[in-house]
Amino acid sequence: METKLKAKRFYQLHLFLGIFGSSFLLVIGITGSLLVYGKEIQSFLTPIQIPNHTHRLSFDVLYQRLVPQLPEGSIAGWLVSDLSNQPDQIWFHDTNIPSNEVVYLLDPYSGKIIGSLNENRSDSVYGFILVLHYSLFFGKIGYFLTGCFAIVYFLLVITGIKLYKRFWISLFRFRWKESIQILFSDLHKFVGINFIWFHLILSVTGAWWSIRDTIIRTESEEKIVHGLWTDSKSIESLIENTKTKIHGFNLGYISFPHHSKDEPIGLYGNRNNSNGFESRYGSYVLFDTNTNQLLKLVDISRESIQNQFLDSFRPLHFGTFANHFSKVIWILCGLSPAVLSVSGIMIFYQKRKNKRKVLKQKTQS
Repeated sequence: METKLKAKRFYQLHLFLGIFGSSFLLVIGITGSLLVYGKEIQSFLTPIQIPNHTHRLSFDVLYQRLVPQLPEGSIAGWLVSDLSNQPDQIWFHDTNIPSNEVVYLLDPYSGKIIGSLNENRSDSVYGFILVLHYSLFFGKIGYFLTGCFAIVYFLLVITGIKLYKRFWISLFRFRWKESIQILFSDLHKFVGINFIWFHLILSVTGAWWSIRDTIIRTESEEKIVHGLWTDSKSIESLIENTKTKIHGFNLGYISFPHHSKDEPIGLYGNRNNSNGFESRYGSYVLFDTNTNQLLKLVDISRESIQNQFLDSFRPLHFGTFANHFSKVIWILCGLSPAVLSVSGIMIFYQKRKNKRKVLKQKTQS
């Protein structure tokens, strides 16, 4: 009797969490699958013509060609494209509009600006899907909410395991000739159990990022200080210096000083021979802006197991650790939260419908 009571409570908790988080799972599942090949989708739907070249221009030359094309202000960040036919992205603060940050698209082969985007890049296909996925277009509050929903997602997985702890008995059973409720129940169990490893990866990594960025790393209001970096300083020399410190360093992002005079310039990337579970920005170096003195170096391959584990969250979440093989699997698995959402709603609806039908029959009799 006590065992049945516990099972009923777990079912009620699972049901409540499912109703509460079903819409989120539906959105997050579809957008997550699209994001796996989001950049390629962006390139296909809104192609940006960049002539094919063998080599990019040096960062010093690009910076010198970039500055005259910009209004008065400061460059905050430089995202180096990981696709040869896509532009670099330059985060820029305009002195005339301090609160506004624009993302300029830079052709790395000519140094010409070929377009611009909003700060969160939501006016591009890829950016729209990305912002919807991680913040639901509610900014920092939305980012925190998605973290809360990720925790709900995790609890759904745990309660699901508890409910179907003897899952192997009917794991591959699909009762096609039975009622719609039973068929959706079989589908729900099948997708929930078979992709349980995937659900755990998504829920844990998503919840961690939200908690880390909204609770652990609380940041004060950003203040912009202009003129901290000029084209008289060499980016290339810092990159070469970094490569002597981190063998095979592959640059992914440059963070320029734009908050205070003491802020360093940061080069973020990974190693060319790194395993697939190292993120693109896991290794980094910080240099003094004025003296080029090395202030901090992080080679993720030499970090603790804990730091390497946390760094692996990015390739695990987006399925990039085994190139196209893992990406295709992640697209298919990424739809499983949406399937669970729809099947769960249908199970609940059919149960309510059947209860009302039975109650009506009793009333009539």
